[in-house]
Amino acid sequence: MKKRIDIEKLLQWAMREELPKGKPVTASAWDVVMSYGQLGARIQTSGHGYDGFGFVPGAPHEDAVIVADAVGKISDEARFEDADNVGKLFGDLVAIAEDAIASLLKAQFNPRAMIISKAIGGARPPWDFECPTPRQMKATFRDSIGALRDRPVVYGTDAQGDTVMLMPNRGRAVARDGLYDFRMSPRSPLHWDPSVLHIGHARAEYFAWHCALVTLANDLAGKLKEFEPTAPAVRAMPWITGQVAASRVLSDGLPPGLLTVKLPLQPKRHAPGKPIESEIEARMRAGAAARRTELAKERKASSAHG
Repeated sequence: MKKRIDIEKLLQWAMREELPKGKPVTASAWDVVMSYGQLGARIQTSGHGYDGFGFVPGAPHEDAVIVADAVGKISDEARFEDADNVGKLFGDLVAIAEDAIASLLKAQFNPRAMIISKAIGGARPPWDFECPTPRQMKATFRDSIGALRDRPVVYGTDAQGDTVMLMPNRGRAVARDGLYDFRMSPRSPLHWDPSVLHIGHARAEYFAWHCALVTLANDLAGKLKEFEPTAPAVRAMPWITGQVAASRVLSDGLPPGLLTVKLPLQPKRHAPGKPIESEIEARMRAGAAARRTELAKERKASSAHG
């Protein structure tokens, strides 16, 4: 009876323990794996390839060679089809991810490289990050006495409908319109740390890696001598609250890549009631409250000294 094994563990066993056998000790793990995946057979190293340090003893397990051949057939190009699918990479952060979603729609990912590199390293792609903190974008300028100062970057819309950088009003304009002309819809962009695009890109790589694992497990079903691979135990999108773990039972026609993957549904809505405050909103509200308290103390201290 064949031994059932998680596809992730099967890959690590093949690439870290079996495929290096018969190769030069100094050969990189990546080169070892790619020599099987690309050529479908082990490269015979002798004469010119021998570097004096010897070879890893033994020969690879037959199943490991079959795994390497299947890995070589995994696609090295994958993209997302539409913005709705990309939006699922951000979970609760989707409201601030508009620019990042547009960028990721143009990005291309390499599922084959992801499963090889992570299996060799015995790791998984990162997906869990700290909640981004907003910071107002500022620019350095010289004031009237030549000193360098920072002020917020503010954009607005001119009469032609173009977006332009706004300078603070001075003199009568300040008394008439305030610091900025509100008819130009002034707005100051925020910088998020960590970057929302960085989070989305990392999660896209995680998802590409997971899809490749599912595809590989399906391709290897019934083809190994000693093992029977099962679908990855890890979830496709663990950042989505309430997502069920992937089934360990493989079915026919599993998706070959990102383009046709059926993404998990959005989490169920909460029952009607008091709006639920997100972590970002809570931080912003707490920061604003702290700033108001600080200003009140400064005014009180100023009045006391006056």
